[in-house]
Amino acid sequence: MSPDAAGSGPARPANGTLSPSPRARGEQGMVHFPPVDALLAGPLPFGTAWQIQGDSGIGKTVLASHFAIEGLRRGESVVFVASDDAPPRVRADLQQFGFSVGSYERRGKLILVDAFSETGSEPYLVSDRSDPEELVYLVADILAEVDRPARVVTDSMTSIAAYFTPRDLVHLVYEKNRILKEPDVVLLDLYLSNALDARDQNCISNAYDVTLDLFYAEERSGIPRRSLQVRKVRGGTFDPRPFPFAIHREHGILVDGDYYRR
Repeated sequence: MSPDAAGSGPARPANGTLSPSPRARGEQGMVHFPPVDALLAGPLPFGTAWQIQGDSGIGKTVLASHFAIEGLRRGESVVFVASDDAPPRVRADLQQFGFSVGSYERRGKLILVDAFSETGSEPYLVSDRSDPEELVYLVADILAEVDRPARVVTDSMTSIAAYFTPRDLVHLVYEKNRILKEPDVVLLDLYLSNALDARDQNCISNAYDVTLDLFYAEERSGIPRRSLQVRKVRGGTFDPRPFPFAIHREHGILVDGDYYRR
């Protein structure tokens, strides 16, 4: 992912390849994300919730980082809820792709929420991960302060699920999406495939407008092929076929959109 040390968007008080231009916004109110733009009939609006399901080690966190950076490059705010790793690791992951996050944090454009550590020095910490209201209302309070539009990324809901019964988790997801899914906010949540039973997974998937699956397809020369498939776009048109993708050190998730034309 391209370096960008200067940040973008107005300064705030102290307290595929990515976009060609940090200031390019495209259509107002639309969510742009190069890995899936070519698989959809058109960009999807803000006010939607995206579910990303994937096998272990497939690249879900890379996709989440790419999604977040794409928003920052477009001048949007990003709230990143880190529940699989502590925020320092999230920062390292972002910077591993050549993207400097410091200026965005200083400007209030990138907010990291620590939902992983028991204690810590992060400004935003979920102190009781078994309290379904604390996380939701903490993120809601942050969204009330940041510039809009905003992207909210949770990596991952599977880690949060460890603190709840399946029924309580379904309730949490529906309430979280109901409260946070405002017209100028897009939510993106990661899930480990097959971590929940089929009934609970179907109930949770119904709370999302968009569902993407990342999985290993048939092997070629003994090497499993990473694939991305759009499973659902509520009220929209999309290509339902699986497309191969690669993880690039600088560009993030690269989907082979021409796979079926060759």
